[in-house]
Amino acid sequence: MNLDDREALVFQHEFRNSVLRKIIVTSLVGGLTFPVTNLLFDSISAQFGAAVGAGAVILVIQFLIDFEHRLAAVEESQLLRTREIRTAVEEGFAKVGPANRLYAELENAGLNTSTVSRLVTQAAAMKSHPVPLVGALMQSEMERLLWLFRSLRDNEATYDGEDRDLLLALTSKVSTSMDAISTPMVDTGRKPFQGGFWNTDLGHRYLALQRDAILREVRIRRIFVVRGPDTIEDLGMRSVLVSQASLGVTVRVLYLADMANFLKTYLHDFILFDDVLSYDVIPETPVDEDGPLLVHTKLVTHVVNVRERREHFDKLWHVATPFPSAADTGVGAVEDTSPSGRP
Repeated sequence: MNLDDREALVFQHEFRNSVLRKIIVTSLVGGLTFPVTNLLFDSISAQFGAAVGAGAVILVIQFLIDFEHRLAAVEESQLLRTREIRTAVEEGFAKVGPANRLYAELENAGLNTSTVSRLVTQAAAMKSHPVPLVGALMQSEMERLLWLFRSLRDNEATYDGEDRDLLLALTSKVSTSMDAISTPMVDTGRKPFQGGFWNTDLGHRYLALQRDAILREVRIRRIFVVRGPDTIEDLGMRSVLVSQASLGVTVRVLYLADMANFLKTYLHDFILFDDVLSYDVIPETPVDEDGPLLVHTKLVTHVVNVRERREHFDKLWHVATPFPSAADTGVGAVEDTSPSGRP
């Protein structure tokens, strides 16, 4: 039995008791009043009428008193219900409030809230996945994404290895410019044109996205740092340079011998995206000359640090030697399967 049913039964019980009480009180008053009317009136009818009138007055007074009590009870019940509704609404808003504030903050930051909604929906749908490892993987990826957001908020994110997803995502979203420096240590795997970045799957995908960016009128400039003029004559190196130039990338070659010492001290692979974010690939100190090259990647958004890389690139660009364009080399458009590079 719910609360409304119990209140209805209580009301019916009180109503029956109230009616019975009114009848008894009215009868008693009328009965006690009738002997008194013998002293006031000589006529039986007048005496009876006076007794009935007195009983009626008492009955009306009882109804008025009962009405006042019921009105007070209704007011108290309404106040109680109002407080209950207010409490329920406040509790509901307390639960919904953080989510609403989060969505408002996302909208103020210019992010698409529908993407967040889909992410939450898909995450909730995974709770019943029969494979525990899948749930653990999803939790790990969400924690990694949370770490990336927190790091970018602090203007710098550093992690081991090279993240292909971030590199490809930045290239697909760049809107105005990409300025890159390519050093032989990272891009050629220590032994020139034997492995490294140029002939990898990531390199091919990166090249395809650069072509799409150029079609969006994104300016792409790349400085290839080489040891000497003889390096350019290597067929592998020349293939890389020609493929970049034929794609529409403005290519320059920088010889280490032509660099001032102060420029060499700050030389590593980086890409400036829209002059607001730098994607740095920094090689670690080699332990074994024949072992794999280890790198760590850094995303930098701090204004001062990005400006430093901008100035450094401009200095290197001024010293570097222009490489012939696609028209000068006589090479046609590069296919998706051509060797490619990032910075």
